[in-house]
Amino acid sequence: MRWAWLAALTFVACSDDGADGPHAVTPAPVGAPWKTLGEWHLFVDVTTQAPSDGVHAYNVTSPLYSDYASKHRFFWLPDGTTIAYHADTIWKLPVGAIAVKTFAYPIDARDPSKGERLLETRLLVHEPSGWVPHTYVYEADGKTATRKVAGAIIPVSWIDASGAVRTNDYVVPNTNECQECHAKAPDTELLGLKTAQLEGLPRVDGKSLVDVFAAEGLFDVAPGAERLAYHAPDDTSASLSDRARAYLDANCAHCHNPAGDASSKALYLDWAHTDPATNPSVNWGTCKVPTSAGGATCGYAFDVVPGDAEHSIMICRMMATRGEFQMPPIGRRLVHDEGIALIRAWIDSAEQDGCL
Repeated sequence: MRWAWLAALTFVACSDDGADGPHAVTPAPVGAPWKTLGEWHLFVDVTTQAPSDGVHAYNVTSPLYSDYASKHRFFWLPDGTTIAYHADTIWKLPVGAIAVKTFAYPIDARDPSKGERLLETRLLVHEPSGWVPHTYVYEADGKTATRKVAGAIIPVSWIDASGAVRTNDYVVPNTNECQECHAKAPDTELLGLKTAQLEGLPRVDGKSLVDVFAAEGLFDVAPGAERLAYHAPDDTSASLSDRARAYLDANCAHCHNPAGDASSKALYLDWAHTDPATNPSVNWGTCKVPTSAGGATCGYAFDVVPGDAEHSIMICRMMATRGEFQMPPIGRRLVHDEGIALIRAWIDSAEQDGCL
């Protein structure tokens, strides 16, 4: 069973209007974003997140955890442009492209027909100077979203898949916080649009989503036949190592990589550097004394103690809900129980050596 936060891949119908019809996407002038989300014309129906013509829906196999919020993901390309396809790294979208992600909570996760509470839609707009973030926060009725620069806090409640009532003071990031994960301009970049994340999704009429996009002419080159595919964190048909590595890549590697914001810590949690066949385990914290952690070590000595998750700083930081201890430091207020269970099992499965 997929975790409640892992939304099923769906394709929503586009408008019947052509590119010049009333639902054609309307990019804002450079440096002058629209005040409301509706002015972009990205959706035929914002309440159902039905995209306009040329707005492509996608999903990811191993998502970034965001306090159990569900997400709707899309991208749009200007006419006559294509994506620079890469097999192993983030796809490069052209200048003028728009990446879209809407965050929501289900009314009742046991009954999708009851709908959801839309919270915010984040845009990354590829201007000539680089990717620029804009955030739009929804009114309570979910019909109108207005641009917010300073962020917001939205009290929300929902019924989870077990029938329990959950609550959260959901935090909408400010514009600067968006760049803490996506990097500052001109190096701001997308995170989830890469082959391994989409190749692992369920097939559509026997095709992967990568092949669907290729058939639509969205890439500058034809994708090769051999492709890495991530596994969902709860896909028990895959190895524990592969599932944990994909989770770390999605949730930690935007900072914890050799070129990331946390590169000085030498704790590399991207897919390539956690490969046990090609990299030393100290890369992902095994018996590694943390650098520049201040007092946020939870009283433990090593980032990862193989065979002993209970005394590993990594697990303690994932369980923390205070800024100086919490990892990731932004983007969540609630502990991710399933993610912690996965990484705990991965650490406990390693051969014990006591880090002596």
